[in-house]
Amino acid sequence: MEGQDDTSFRRSRTMQGSTSSNVKTTKQKRPELSSDRLKKQQQAKLRKLILTGLATITAVIFSIWYLASQYTVAVGEVTYTPATTSQPDSSLYKEAIAKYMGSRPAERFRFAINQERLTQFVADTLPEVQNVQVNGGSSNNTDFKLTLRQPIAGWKTGASQSFVDEQGVSFANNYFAKPGVVITDNSGAKADEGDSNAVVSERFLRFLGRLVALTNSSGLGTVTEASLPKNTAREIDIKIKGRPYYIKTHIDRDPAATVEDIKRVVGYLDQKNITPSYIDVRVSGRAFYK
Repeated sequence: MEGQDDTSFRRSRTMQGSTSSNVKTTKQKRPELSSDRLKKQQQAKLRKLILTGLATITAVIFSIWYLASQYTVAVGEVTYTPATTSQPDSSLYKEAIAKYMGSRPAERFRFAINQERLTQFVADTLPEVQNVQVNGGSSNNTDFKLTLRQPIAGWKTGASQSFVDEQGVSFANNYFAKPGVVITDNSGAKADEGDSNAVVSERFLRFLGRLVALTNSSGLGTVTEASLPKNTAREIDIKIKGRPYYIKTHIDRDPAATVEDIKRVVGYLDQKNITPSYIDVRVSGRAFYK
């Protein structure tokens, strides 16, 4: 009713806590006038607040512990795959990995390490490394597993020894058995001659590695010899097990296309029962034999 005092009781309003004549208004907030139901609600809210606080503190403590346990202070054990025939110098690889982490502090946390980028970094200076993976760890040491390249062919010029794997990647440190194919240099090129640069170039070794690997897996047989003929540094002559003739190839061609041409010529010669002195597939789309 208009003009009615706000402190007076109104119809259909519930009184809480007491019927004492000292209660002046239902809006009055006094603990001794709280109902049992309201007290339980307040206690539940307080309990929930405490539990939430404890859960938050526990989560923070666990997060700090986890981050601390994941932080890499030093490189731990380094293992290798596949099994090597000689023991690699682990200090080389530990140093390279530590240098990478030193340049990227955020990746000192084990879970944050970018393994692809780490592999590229290590392989830039140690190309015999094909892959680097985190392999667990203890305390603040992180262990790593390295996949090393296996040579498919070897090349020696002076005191320098190079190897090449089936992907055509060249490297100097080999921890496996000596490759079955060793390049024989009959070119006569000297170290101070321009053509000799082509002999030891990445392009040369990449072609050789892919050529040998593709030939071995083509069904033609296993490559047993590879040589550079006289007065050339771009031609590679190979010999396949069980076939007495040489096959002349050229590093300017695609290795896969070269192997396809070899298969066609060898298949034709086998069908015709012809044994030539050599096969020439140096020109794309053409093949010769004599």
